[in-house]
Amino acid sequence: MKEIDEEKLRKYAREFRDEFGEPSDGHEEKFLTKLQSRVKKFIDLTPYLVKVAIVTVIIFAASIFTWYSFFRIDESKTVIENIIEQFKK
Repeated sequence: MKEIDEEKLRKYAREFRDEFGEPSDGHEEKFLTKLQSRVKKFIDLTPYLVKVAIVTVIIFAASIFTWYSFFRIDESKTVIENIIEQFKK
């Protein structure tokens, strides 16, 4: 595809301004509606971010449950003391 220089494009627009004519009524609204519909498809990440947040909370809760159920050495000590003991061995 041929690259178009910005200055050439402006010169072309000035030369053929009369042939382009004025846009019809509602042209801007139609253009903005089409633009919003196309951009929304690319930018709307909200559903994915919500899914990631839900999965993160579920994994976090499952890891805490697993820690307290199976890996905790001494229930009378704090979590930090249990972790330190595991790494001393």
